[in-house]
Amino acid sequence: MFVNYDGSILSYAASIRRYFGLSSSYSSDQKLSEILNRQRPERVFVLLIDGMGANQIRNKLPKDAFLNKHLLARTSTVFPATTTAATTAIRNGKAPNENAWLGWSQYLKEIDDIIIPFRSIGYYNDIRYEEDIFEHYVPITRTVSELKKIGIKSRILFPSFMEDGCEDFDEMCLRLAEYSKEDDYRYIYAYWDKYDTYMHRYGPSSAICDSYLEHINYEIEELYNNLGEGTMLVVTADHGQVDIRRFYNLCYSPFDKFFYRRPCLEQRAMAFYIHKGMEKEFEKQFKKAFENDYILLSRDQVLRSRLFGDHKNHPRFEEFIGDYLGIAKSDMVLIYRERDDRYYKGQHAGICDDEMIVPVVVGMK
Repeated sequence: MFVNYDGSILSYAASIRRYFGLSSSYSSDQKLSEILNRQRPERVFVLLIDGMGANQIRNKLPKDAFLNKHLLARTSTVFPATTTAATTAIRNGKAPNENAWLGWSQYLKEIDDIIIPFRSIGYYNDIRYEEDIFEHYVPITRTVSELKKIGIKSRILFPSFMEDGCEDFDEMCLRLAEYSKEDDYRYIYAYWDKYDTYMHRYGPSSAICDSYLEHINYEIEELYNNLGEGTMLVVTADHGQVDIRRFYNLCYSPFDKFFYRRPCLEQRAMAFYIHKGMEKEFEKQFKKAFENDYILLSRDQVLRSRLFGDHKNHPRFEEFIGDYLGIAKSDMVLIYRERDDRYYKGQHAGICDDEMIVPVVVGMK
């Protein structure tokens, strides 16, 4: 499936931004805007659970579970369905093509390396760069910063890998409940990562992940019950995941000869940089080998499709999408590794519904 960006997670971000007096170039979601304008919450807390696709809460939790009972909508995330693109989009209300934050790994010409934007580390070589180096060259704005500029006290809340982060999900929920009883904060964006981590490691169908999802549901219900009056809780996700049952390593394969730069972005939304004069042969061989598992689009096709967003492209967008883009549509994944030691049992960034459809859960106290 491809994304209707005016009927995606960006519509919910637009509703919240407009409620607080910020602008958006996307249509607001009618249902959420009606609730906001009717209830007039003093505080809006957005809690994003990494990897928690809408199909997972529907299929893994009972109908009377909190996340199912308070489900406002099932909607599309952005493309690619991955943390770098989606959380950046949700946090500033713009599509990936506007931000140019597209995937877990991106080529940065200033250092001639493929790095992980969120970690400032080389993807293939683990070289550590200056902190926030990608943002230095590809700056973005965020809703929290915009709200602070107009005098609305806001904050972010992260796991312990960030300063003042939470050691576990229980702590995050307890802190959100405490903040909801204070007058200061009117908007909080909170992000939790462990569910996605477990699904990568064990697969989204594993009993371990099922149990952790139940724990998440329980803690969110407890959080809701302990929220201060006048607080709206919005729970959503950046993407879901699919179980990976097959993989193919492109490194040292017959395809390696085509690449003048190693692939990047995502394993299920892979940007390929192809030697000049070899494009047609690459296209022919790729489609022959993977036509049942991947869609292959040329750069021109990607630009025409508006796959990453339908507003004006960031000046650096085109340099990040490669010459071709391979998009997964099955339970198979392409990797590029000298060794296969980073193969995950669960993955995302393709176009399967389990990856693309996310929940919007709303509770108002």
